[in-house]
Amino acid sequence: MKKIEMVDHTRLEQLLMDGYVVVGPVLHLSRIRPEAIDKMGTKTLIMLRHPSTGHRVKMLTSDERAIERAKNQRHYQEEPIGTLVHIICVALRGRSLKHRVFHLDQLVTSLNGYSGWEFRLGDVVGTFEVDIRIESTDRAEAEKAVDSLQTLLDYLSVLLQVGFHIQHCHYALIPRFGPTILADPEETMLPLITTDEIDTTAATVSSDLTKATAGGLNKAYIGCTMPSRLSMLWAAVEHVFRVKPEQLLTNDEVENLLTYAEGIESLESNIERLEKLKKVYLDFDEETKDPKEEILEKIKETLLDPNRLSLINRNKRMAYAIAPIMDISVQDAYSKVRTASQLRGKHLHQLSTEDSEKLEASEEFLQEALLQYLAQQKETLKV
Repeated sequence: MKKIEMVDHTRLEQLLMDGYVVVGPVLHLSRIRPEAIDKMGTKTLIMLRHPSTGHRVKMLTSDERAIERAKNQRHYQEEPIGTLVHIICVALRGRSLKHRVFHLDQLVTSLNGYSGWEFRLGDVVGTFEVDIRIESTDRAEAEKAVDSLQTLLDYLSVLLQVGFHIQHCHYALIPRFGPTILADPEETMLPLITTDEIDTTAATVSSDLTKATAGGLNKAYIGCTMPSRLSMLWAAVEHVFRVKPEQLLTNDEVENLLTYAEGIESLESNIERLEKLKKVYLDFDEETKDPKEEILEKIKETLLDPNRLSLINRNKRMAYAIAPIMDISVQDAYSKVRTASQLRGKHLHQLSTEDSEKLEASEEFLQEALLQYLAQQKETLKV
């Protein structure tokens, strides 16, 4: 037995030296065919293949050294030595609304090889695929490569006046030997729709608010970036869950404040402070004979405007309306509404690639608020 075992171990080493690789897992026969134990004994199957010739070798052995060597070889072969980034891009629309379908044959041919990347046409008109190989397993390095591709897409948009969008991105580790496993975008078969379902939805989406809800959801679904989707959802949520604001101060309280302010001589004597107040109220009349009176009038307008100075701020008013529909606390709703508002404002006024996880969470929250509102309206019809 020892002599046979030595032969198996020596043979395996020779095959590996000749360029063969271990293919498939190293498995005990009992895990493959339990009924074979009586005939074969307690043996383990080792499969090898030569990458160049395709020749295969099958070994059945009880040699623990050979088995352990095969397992170690398999682990060595599977060890990642780099990263393959597989990206699908799409040309969405151009500067002119007439330009909606783009054939990319010439463009992709000219791009292939740029920065060492592999470009090829996608399966769908207007799409192309990019493979970027990186000699690192660090995810951060792979993400830098995606950023570089996004920069290239921005360059192309300037040159061609066409908008390009990264539709799908997948990171796959490259093993020392063997294929790299890539994942394409998830495909979904949409279910059939009955006439009754359409009629029920039509009855639900019949008021101005429910129409705004459906329209907002649809526009958000077709948005290509999270900030744009969030902005669409926010517009719909703010419209649907709008609550009329109340004044913070009563009319009498405002009059009392203004009466007191009229006695502040420094408003009239301090030119620098007057100028600052003028900048606050853009419609200040430069030719007025009484600057202090004009300023006090503008202050009065501000104090009496519930949209500018309300008893309860906009986000909290929306939270009070959303909380019962989503069956969550007002505090929880307010926290999520405030976060969505901050993110929407931030990405409305600056270009940023930050906050992806927060944006996704806010997008999901606003979507759910609108969907729950529609569900509530549907239930109302049954009553």
